[in-house]
Amino acid sequence: MLKKGHIFLPLLLAAALIAASPLTGFTENRIPVKLAGKKVLPLQVLTKPYSTIYAEQDEKSAVVRDNLPAFQPFYVYTAPTPGEREMESGWYEVGSDNRGTVVGWMKQDDVFEWKQTLCLAYTLPLGRKPVLMFDSLGYLKELAGKDKEARIAQTESLYKTIDSRTIPLNFPVKSVEPKKAVDISKEFYLLPILDYQSIEIGPMEGRLVQLAAVTSAGAGAREKSDIRTNSNYLANAGRRVNEVSKKTLQQVNFDVVWVVDTTVSMQPYIDQALAIIKQVSENLGSEELAKQSLHFGLWGYRDSESDIRGIGYTTHNYTPQLQGVDDFINTLLNVKVTQVDSVDYAEDLFSGVNEGITHTPWTPDAVRFMIILADAPSHKAGHKWNLSGHEENSLHGLARDRKVNITAIHLKNPRATKFSPLAEQQLSVLATKGNSDETAYMPVDSTDMKAFSQVTSELANGLSQSLISFKQAAANNQKVAAAASSTAAPIEEDKMAALDPLPPSPADIPVESGEMANLDPLPVTPAEAAENVNVDLDEITAKSSGGNKTVAGMVKAAMVEWLGSSEQAKAPRDVVAWAVDKDLEDPGITSMEVRLLINKQQLDTLYTVLKSVLAAGRRGQIGGGDFFNALQATAATTARDPELLKKASSIASSGLIPEFLEGLPYHSRLMDMSSELWSSWSVDEQDEFLNNLEALIEAYKIIHDSPEGWIQLNPGDDTDQNVYPLALEMLP
Repeated sequence: MLKKGHIFLPLLLAAALIAASPLTGFTENRIPVKLAGKKVLPLQVLTKPYSTIYAEQDEKSAVVRDNLPAFQPFYVYTAPTPGEREMESGWYEVGSDNRGTVVGWMKQDDVFEWKQTLCLAYTLPLGRKPVLMFDSLGYLKELAGKDKEARIAQTESLYKTIDSRTIPLNFPVKSVEPKKAVDISKEFYLLPILDYQSIEIGPMEGRLVQLAAVTSAGAGAREKSDIRTNSNYLANAGRRVNEVSKKTLQQVNFDVVWVVDTTVSMQPYIDQALAIIKQVSENLGSEELAKQSLHFGLWGYRDSESDIRGIGYTTHNYTPQLQGVDDFINTLLNVKVTQVDSVDYAEDLFSGVNEGITHTPWTPDAVRFMIILADAPSHKAGHKWNLSGHEENSLHGLARDRKVNITAIHLKNPRATKFSPLAEQQLSVLATKGNSDETAYMPVDSTDMKAFSQVTSELANGLSQSLISFKQAAANNQKVAAAASSTAAPIEEDKMAALDPLPPSPADIPVESGEMANLDPLPVTPAEAAENVNVDLDEITAKSSGGNKTVAGMVKAAMVEWLGSSEQAKAPRDVVAWAVDKDLEDPGITSMEVRLLINKQQLDTLYTVLKSVLAAGRRGQIGGGDFFNALQATAATTARDPELLKKASSIASSGLIPEFLEGLPYHSRLMDMSSELWSSWSVDEQDEFLNNLEALIEAYKIIHDSPEGWIQLNPGDDTDQNVYPLALEMLP
C-alpha cells in the first residue's frame, strides 16, 4: 500500500459531538443523502467563499458559522426539491461528517453539489477559441446542432461581440474562458459537472455540460464573472496571449534537460550535440540576461546495471544541479558511452525519462524542456529490464502534469527497421503536446549525420534564440517605459493642491445592472502602456527555429502555458452555465477535459485495488486458472462486498471498484474485464493489460509521494485532504 498520511482528526472526534437523546440517552444516527444510483457514496456540497451556515432555513435565523472558506466539504442530510433548485431558492441541511453530526442550513446559492468529484479543466488554449459559457441549454444545443457554415458564422458573431466589450443585457453568453492559459495548480479553480448530455457536433461526438465555476477565496471570489454585468472580468478575460507585462517577460527562464542513450552506438551523436551546444554558447555572446536564464541538464541511460556486467549504470544524472551553457560544455566533454554492448536492441529509455521528469532539480517557475536522444525503443512495462515500471502513456501523463515539454529525436537505424515502429510509437506519445494530437517527434536517418546536425541545431538554437528574443523584447520595452516617464512634465509640489480632484473611478459610480460592461476604460499613460509588451509568439518562434515547424510549435505551446501561469490568469467564478467540451468552430479540438479530483486516501484505495487485480492476473497467467478465482483469492479483503465478488461476471459488478470511479464518462478495460474476456486474450494481450496496470501503479506512487500537483483546498487542512486533479487518461 501507499504510505498513509495523517488521519483527519475531526472525523475521529465526530462521535463525541453527537448529542444524547432525552428519551434513550442516545441519538439515532442520521444518514446522509446518497448520490442518485449509489448505495454507499453520499452526496456532498462544497462551499463558495464567505458563505454562511444558519440554524434554520432562514437568513434571519441564528448564524452558526460565517465567512466559510472556499471548497469546504459538507455532507447533505436534507436536499432541496427539484422545484426549489430550479427557482434557486433551495436550502441544504449539512453536516460535518457522515455519522449524523448535523451543523445547520445553507442557502443553495452558497454551495454547489459535488457529484463523483468530477470536474472539468480547460485544455491549453492553443489553436482554439475560448470556451463560451451559455445561460441557456436550449440556445447552446441549437447552436451546436447547426450545419458547419451556420455554426461557425453564429459563433464568430458571438466572439466579435465579446471582443467589442459592449455586451447587450440579453446576450446568450454568460461568461467566457480567459484567452490566457489558466494554471489549475497555481490559480485553482473548479468546474464541477452538474449535468451533461451527449451531442454530435458535425462529425464529432461532444458533451454539453452544465458546470459551476468557482475559485478559491480572495478578492472578488464572490464577484460573478457574468460578462454582461462585470466589465473588469470581461477586460481581463480579453487579454490576449501576446499581451505580457514587462516584469513577467524579464523573469522567463528556460531549463533544457537532455535524456540521452549512452550506449556504444551513440558516441558520434553525443559529440555532435557537444558541437551544437558550443554553437549555442557563441550565439548567446553578449546576451548576458539570456545566458543567465538558460540552464542545462543531462541524464544518461543504458540498460540493467545489475544484469549486464560492466555496463556502468542504468541511469545517471550528470548534472545534480542544472548548469549554465559554459559549464554544460565541460560536462558534455566528460560524457563517454559504455563499451559493453547491451544484451538486446532495446534499452531502458523509460527509466531515463522517468528520472528526468521526477528527479531533475528544475529551476522554480522555469519553462521546462526535455530533449530525448534515442536510437532504440524502451523495454516495455513488465519487462525485467524496465526498472521504472512505466510505459509511454503513464510517463506522458506525469510529464504533462509537471509541465515538462518533451521533444524526441529518433535516430532510425536502417539496419534495425523491425525495432523502429515500437520506438516511434513510444517516442511519439512521450512527445505529444498536452492533450492534443500534435507531437514533437523528430525522426532522423542515423546514417545521415548532416540531417541530424541540422535538426539538433534548429532545436538547440531555436530554444536559445527564442529566449534571447523574449529578453530583448522586455529590455527594449523597459527603455520605452523609461523614456515615457522622463518626458512627462513634473508637477511642482506647491501646485498640487490647486489641481482639480481626480474623477471618480468606475467602481465609485453607481450604475444600473448590466451597464458595467459598457463603461469606457480609464485613460492609459505612455509609461503605463509601455509596461505591457506585445510579444508575437508566432514571429519569434518561426524566426528562431530556422523554419522547423515542430520546434516552433513546441516553444510556442510551452510559452502560452508559462505566460498564463506567470500572469495568473483568472478563471470564471461564481456562475452556473452550459458549455460544450469541443471547440464550436473546430469540434475536432477538445476545449475542456474531465478530471477526477482525488484525495490521498482515494488514491491509496485505487492503488490497492490495482495491485490486487495485477496479482490476480499474474497468478491466472502462471496457473492457467480462472481469472476471477484468482481475483477472489487475492482481493476478498479489499472488496466492499465479498459476496458480490463471488457472484461477479465482470470487475464492474464485483464491488471491488471504488464507488468514486463508477459511472465516470469514459470507457475502461478494467471495468469490462471478465473471465471470458481474459480467457479470449492471447498471452501478449494479457501482458499488455497487466503491464498498463503496473505502469499506472508506478505513476500513483510518484503522485502520492511527491508534493507537486497536490492542492490544499483550505488553510489548515490535513495533507490527506489535499486533492489532485487526475486526468482520465491516468485512470485504469
